[in-house]
Amino acid sequence: MLVSPNGTGKTIIALSGLLPLAYEKDLKIIYTCRTHSQNTRIIKELNKIFQFLKKNNTKIKLNGLSIRGRNEMCLNKTLLSLKLNPRESMSVCNDLRKNNNCIHFLNLLKKKDRVETPVLLAPDLFNKPVDAEDLIKFCKDEKLCPYFLSKFLLKEMKIIICNYQWIFSPYIQESFLKFIDQELHKFILVIDECHNLIDTATDVNSEKISPYSLRLCLKDLEMYRSPILMQSFIKILMNLLKNKKEYFKGEEQEVKPDIFLEVIYKKLGFRDLIEFKNFIKDLYDFSFSIHEEKIANGDISRDFVGSLAEFWLKWLKTYLLDSYFYCYNLKEKKGKRSISLEIVALDPREITIPILKNVYTCLNLSGTANPYVYNYLIGLNESGKSYKGIIADSPFKKENIKAFIIEGVNTKNDNRNPAMFKKMNEKIDEVLYCTPANSGIFCASYKILKGLVSNGLELIVKKNNKKLFFEESGLSASENASMVEDFKSMSQPPNNGAVLLGVCGGRNSEGEDYPGDFMNSVVIAGFPYHLPTPRVEAKIEYYNKVFNKQGWNFAYLYPAIQRANQASGRPIRRLTDKGSLIFMDSRFINKYQWISEWVKKELELVPDKKNAISQRLYPFWNS
Repeated sequence: MLVSPNGTGKTIIALSGLLPLAYEKDLKIIYTCRTHSQNTRIIKELNKIFQFLKKNNTKIKLNGLSIRGRNEMCLNKTLLSLKLNPRESMSVCNDLRKNNNCIHFLNLLKKKDRVETPVLLAPDLFNKPVDAEDLIKFCKDEKLCPYFLSKFLLKEMKIIICNYQWIFSPYIQESFLKFIDQELHKFILVIDECHNLIDTATDVNSEKISPYSLRLCLKDLEMYRSPILMQSFIKILMNLLKNKKEYFKGEEQEVKPDIFLEVIYKKLGFRDLIEFKNFIKDLYDFSFSIHEEKIANGDISRDFVGSLAEFWLKWLKTYLLDSYFYCYNLKEKKGKRSISLEIVALDPREITIPILKNVYTCLNLSGTANPYVYNYLIGLNESGKSYKGIIADSPFKKENIKAFIIEGVNTKNDNRNPAMFKKMNEKIDEVLYCTPANSGIFCASYKILKGLVSNGLELIVKKNNKKLFFEESGLSASENASMVEDFKSMSQPPNNGAVLLGVCGGRNSEGEDYPGDFMNSVVIAGFPYHLPTPRVEAKIEYYNKVFNKQGWNFAYLYPAIQRANQASGRPIRRLTDKGSLIFMDSRFINKYQWISEWVKKELELVPDKKNAISQRLYPFWNS
């Protein structure tokens, strides 16, 4: 594991170090990232190596491919119009191909049959590292299926760049490896921004059902003449969720899985759990009958019944384990309330350890992760392989970084009041006054964000002749990207800069870079603990058992400080960047040892006095 600040060349180091091993041992490199934009960056670095090898007349064949999910690569208008989740897309895509209803796939098969290898469909493009965007453009021009062309190419590629789910989601991994035609032991695995893997590994191992999915199940069961008991089962679940939604106060409520099972099977008239298990297996088998009948009729098959059966098979498999948590979850978005019943995995190692054991070797990269915590949560030292953790020295010049912890500010519980928010705004005013171009303010939560806005933040931004940009939770990816580009453009003259207001853990505080003047100062407003929900409490309790009473540190403190570390690193992305990082909550004082090493060395405590920030920050930017 290598922990080194962003901008220090972790990607080029990893590729340059691992490629000789890959060629010597005849291995493939699977380079996993969190986002598509990160995948594109890897391709750019690979192309630099490709050009270097070409310039030096080496005979080494270096090719690579970044791939995306079906929904991001598909050109079939029927599938795209349905807006499905990945599992449903797989089922519908399969049906469209079976019924010869996808012209892009049919064209691809015809062309593929004419060449010895898929690379020869476009040798100039595929004999070097190629990004998914370039592959999609080629396929649009040729009216081919980008998704399956990428899969057909996998076998020929030395390096495959993909999102974590391709390897860590069990049902995606199986198909992925089949196309590559290799076992895991023939792979070198790279996990970039590896701190994100902790949540990914539990997310892919969790399941949920909602009234919407149940309504679609019931519709299929009625249409395909299922046994009445199966329809009754759906109606029982829908009524339970409906009643819970009406009388539910709060966002989350724990469910005792054994008691819940007993309630369900008794409502269905079963004597014991064995009868219920057999019933769920029958439901699963019936889903195949529905699927076959839909195919025979030439219909598009979305497997709602099968997904429901899998949910209950998982419940029956895990309900006695303390590594899972069961709950009702109520969310509100744009004034609408939605409820779901969830199986929440608590232990990432259930997914990660089998993969770590089987791959040839694994390199974990991060700019902010704590190697001690990451090692335990992912199970590196339980993989059967030796483990080495490296924390690199900071390459950034001391004179280019100002890092403050502000005294006199605390956003804990009762402190979230107008007086505290006004005080924070006064200190933000000092930061904006001293900062020449753009600033970011990433709040611990949307409540704190709203508290700052309702207590005068907009006026303070306007007073400093800057423009305010909001990160709203309902924005689509394209809308958000457009907003961020507008924010960045305000850093150039004749503009006087702008302020990007968002939350720690949001897409703009973790997945976006702001080099140069795109973000000169960043304020971490509040200590970004998650709300102590029942699932967080369950995770703390479970981690206390399995990690020697480290539950609070691993499940509550570490995720919070990780969000703060990620947000604080946004302005410093290159060796030449200059930035000021302001931790605006006195609780960081007692937790400073968890802050990223490269920031921690520069930390300065700022007293709770008027102009104390200005006196330190103005000379930094105006010397």
